[in-house]
Amino acid sequence: MIEKGSFGYINKKKKRKIIMVVVIILIALAIFAVGLLLNKMSRANIFTVLAILCVLPWAKQLVALIVLFPYHSVSSERYERALNSIEVNGMQDLKLYTDLVITSPDKVMNLDFAVVGAGHVIALVGKSGQDVSYIREYLTNGVHQWGDFQVQIVTSEKLFLKEVERMQLRQVSEEDAERVDSYLRSLIV
Repeated sequence: MIEKGSFGYINKKKKRKIIMVVVIILIALAIFAVGLLLNKMSRANIFTVLAILCVLPWAKQLVALIVLFPYHSVSSERYERALNSIEVNGMQDLKLYTDLVITSPDKVMNLDFAVVGAGHVIALVGKSGQDVSYIREYLTNGVHQWGDFQVQIVTSEKLFLKEVERMQLRQVSEEDAERVDSYLRSLIV
């Protein structure tokens, strides 16, 4: 299973969705063919119904693929720079998530990185042209429902790395930290 927010997540997830779409189509065709062979080439049988029902999981996989398709995983060089900024900071228990495609009822959003921990959520907007104020408001409101974390959404990688390096510890309960972390992972497609 691919871990949400891990390096290379988007590319791996897209490959998996493509494979699943093809496999489901092949299964549906095989079921339909078996039904034709067992029923003297008549389509009026239960196998045809089962083949048609394969459309439901196929559509689910296809929708996920369509949502992910415009986005790409970050390069290994950029990922290493983000990891280094966490090491420079020196705080324990900071989590780096990458390749985030998150959804709200209104929009699909892309974040290249998110650092979570020490009472902070610092995220770097991925694809340009996104509504940064909407992303900021959506994540801030969601995170504040689960814990008293400071949320920063930045558009520049240089600023992101600087903010991570100079992040200061804010006291939050371990329970709030776990709930915020779980909430953010739940948003990832």
